[in-house]
Amino acid sequence: MSKLTILLADNSMDKFYHGLVLAIGGKSLNWEVKFFVTSQAVVLFTKQNKGKSKLRLGFFARLFINYQMKRLKIPDTSKLLEELLKEGVEFYIDEAGLKLVGMNKSDLMDGVKLSGTISFLEEAKSSDVVISL
Repeated sequence: MSKLTILLADNSMDKFYHGLVLAIGGKSLNWEVKFFVTSQAVVLFTKQNKGKSKLRLGFFARLFINYQMKRLKIPDTSKLLEELLKEGVEFYIDEAGLKLVGMNKSDLMDGVKLSGTISFLEEAKSSDVVISL
């Protein structure tokens, strides 16, 4: 079985969404998918945010993009994340990144795990494809 490892270090909506879409693609190919999250992106996986990313756009541009996503029936990131967790994608949150934003393991969404640099490197070494966003 092929393996895809994704590293997300930015909490921008476009990178987060792209990472989730890549994970969906990997699962649809029956690949094992590991999704590592570090830096600013750790906040996306907390109970408070629940996979919701904010657009870094002006008010009207953000309003237009949200309207277009609804009109085109493009699911938001929180729904994609929920579906991927059900499908068995493994999400790993960098423990140091979590501490940097003043949170701990109890703040994480259900189904995500803590990890560190060594865990990511070991997974990346044994992966067929590694993508960093």
